[in-house]
Amino acid sequence: MNKVLVKSIAKQLLSYIPYQYVNVGKEFYTWLDRFQQMRTMTNEQLKDLQLKAFQEKVAFVYMHTPFYQKLYQEHGFHPEKFKDWTDVSRIPVINKNMVREAGVSILPRPFPMNNLIVGATSGTTGTSLTLYTNRKVLQREWAATCFLWSEVGYQPGDGRVEFRGLFTEDRAYQLDRYHRILRINVAKLTVDNIDKIFEVIQKTGYKFFHGYPSALSLVARLIQERKLEFRYQPGAILLASETLHAYQEAVIRNVFPQTKIHVHYGQSEKVIMAGRVEDAPYRFIPLYGYAECNSNTHALIGTSFINDVMPLIRYEIADTVTDFSESPDAGESYLFPSAANIDGRVSEIMYKPNGDMVSSALMAITVRGLNSVTACKFIQRQYDEIEVFLESSLPQHTVMKEMEGLSRNLQMIFTESMKLTFSIVDHIPRTASGKLKFIEVLIGKERNPT
Repeated sequence: MNKVLVKSIAKQLLSYIPYQYVNVGKEFYTWLDRFQQMRTMTNEQLKDLQLKAFQEKVAFVYMHTPFYQKLYQEHGFHPEKFKDWTDVSRIPVINKNMVREAGVSILPRPFPMNNLIVGATSGTTGTSLTLYTNRKVLQREWAATCFLWSEVGYQPGDGRVEFRGLFTEDRAYQLDRYHRILRINVAKLTVDNIDKIFEVIQKTGYKFFHGYPSALSLVARLIQERKLEFRYQPGAILLASETLHAYQEAVIRNVFPQTKIHVHYGQSEKVIMAGRVEDAPYRFIPLYGYAECNSNTHALIGTSFINDVMPLIRYEIADTVTDFSESPDAGESYLFPSAANIDGRVSEIMYKPNGDMVSSALMAITVRGLNSVTACKFIQRQYDEIEVFLESSLPQHTVMKEMEGLSRNLQMIFTESMKLTFSIVDHIPRTASGKLKFIEVLIGKERNPT
């Protein structure tokens, strides 16, 4: 019998067995328990554990990876010099280009290549990065995610309706009972089939919506158009790692007013993880990794404690933050540091007519407060031209009235020499996995001669 068919049948049978016995292993529960115990600890105890984990990670990579051994020797650093928190600045910061150039020399010797899972970053910053992991690291990451989601009632094994991920088949949805997930093909969502999709959702009994902000805001708009707002309210909305714009959040909250929203922050590199519920700030998990903020660029720097397969120490993530605070919140002192907003990547840039660069973090600020659109995309084909695509079902005059303010903000940033064109569309295409590419620059990095 075909191996693929056998595996499929086995998963169907296993889907009827309680989740904890087949879907997750010992590593998952070990780390979930570790994260849950943080709730009983003082800030001082957590800082001590964090420092110990940091020191052990630095000593481990120095002993087992050629990349870090060479890097630290070049900078005159040795793990023995890492005595307390004041010594963190002695450790050199690394970035994506350095990791890419290092190749497999960044991988610790105790992990044979043939036992690793190979992946890659999404490549939204221009070039993807090859990543390595294993089942244990994936279990730790899932434990951290479940720990954060527990703040809105999610428990391991609860069913999720997932508005994200890549579909290889031409279908509107796919039910995966083994993982307790109903996957919706965002690219196939329309006002004509949203009723049918919600019938399928109701039949599963799954209570949690999980997906990219751009996908969930599209779902919310389609629900509004079909007047389905009061037909179904999920237990919670779990927003995945993608910049959440205020206009998207407003649309989602308008359609699901009784539903709590959890906003997740993480990276493919598995360096640091944070989450926020409703209007609270983002709070990081201190035993998942150590989060810092570059005081000059406001970019995040992280050190992973869960990823020993591809260890990243003081890795510049390049996502920018505002109001970064190392002090724990009085209500949840076990989660720290915190940040009011995580706006986007420093390296996703647009250009002014004179060639000066504008970061996506600044672009994200310009669209805050928009109420008439469910998605927005900027395309730059020339240094002096930007096309703005607006996804909306509202009357044109309503949308364009609000765009007057956006136009003023953009010209303040790009100068009045920038030509702006606005187009209202029913739907802005997402990527195959359901993501919205907020900025697309189709010109070279050097200014064209005039």
